[in-house]
Amino acid sequence: MTIEENVPLASLTTLKVGGVARYVAHALSERDVAEAVAFAHAQNLSFYALGEGSNVLPKDEGYAGVIIRIEIPGIAFEDSGDDVLAVAGAGVSWDVLVQEAATRSLWGFENLAGIPGTVGAAPVQNIGAYGADIAQTLRYVEVYDATARAVRRLTTADCALEYRDSRFKHEPSLIIVRAAFALSKFPAPRIEYGDLLAARERGEDLSTPDAIGRVVRAIRAKKFPDLSAFGTAGSFFKNPVLSPEAYDALAALHGPVPKFPNPHGIKVPLAFVLDKVLALRGFRQGSAFLFGAQPLVLVLDAGGTGAEIEALAQDVEKKVADATGIKIEREVRTMPTR
Repeated sequence: MTIEENVPLASLTTLKVGGVARYVAHALSERDVAEAVAFAHAQNLSFYALGEGSNVLPKDEGYAGVIIRIEIPGIAFEDSGDDVLAVAGAGVSWDVLVQEAATRSLWGFENLAGIPGTVGAAPVQNIGAYGADIAQTLRYVEVYDATARAVRRLTTADCALEYRDSRFKHEPSLIIVRAAFALSKFPAPRIEYGDLLAARERGEDLSTPDAIGRVVRAIRAKKFPDLSAFGTAGSFFKNPVLSPEAYDALAALHGPVPKFPNPHGIKVPLAFVLDKVLALRGFRQGSAFLFGAQPLVLVLDAGGTGAEIEALAQDVEKKVADATGIKIEREVRTMPTR
């Protein structure tokens, strides 16, 4: 395990903001994770597990504890009858795993192509896109339990996966070190999502996992800013899930609003509300703004601050609540300062 001192959080996150992390421990194995946790305890400091930092908002004050940078490598594919189990270290880039599966013509990941972040972060967020999410393929995760000081295996049910949520967001003592996913050998395309249906109507190839993955990456490229020029954490807010009564009230005030079924009610695309109801597409405050091609994405100019992102997020939350009565929730997690 390698430990660095006084590392700028801007170098560890895709928002490219934040003050200095007191320590950063680079963990390439379960043993490294255990040692990093022990180091934090010995220094009487907190710890925070981080992958590629694509879904976190650091504060300008920095982090006074130990960032455990999860960099555990390794991908293996294990035959399991009709399925293949893809087992990957938590530090593997998510899209690298997606591409490796596609080269083997394995189905299940293709709609999640192009999502930034690591394998270990994927179950934390229960990442999803274009009608698919991690819960549909995840079979187990292995975690280092910092309380029990041991590696444990958790089933999918144990992970308590919900819409952009999991137990890992609420139990930071459970640090994912490895994850396994069941992928199908047989064609199972899911192209009911609007953008994919439009691609099919244009005659684009959607016949293989690799083909679908390439189309999804192209769609995402048009909806997200260039990470080399701007800071962003992608979609900043969750799409709200409303009761039928709340949806009817929204539609009565603002006309027809797109809706999607959800086990807990009716999911409404927040991008539609931000754009068509509130006219906030491209809305800017200082260095922070809502991306013109997808207003659900908060973007920061080079040199901007975490405080500017926070101020914009709070203003958007207030505008939505004032206009619709909806209290929106964030996808992006705010990093503590200690």
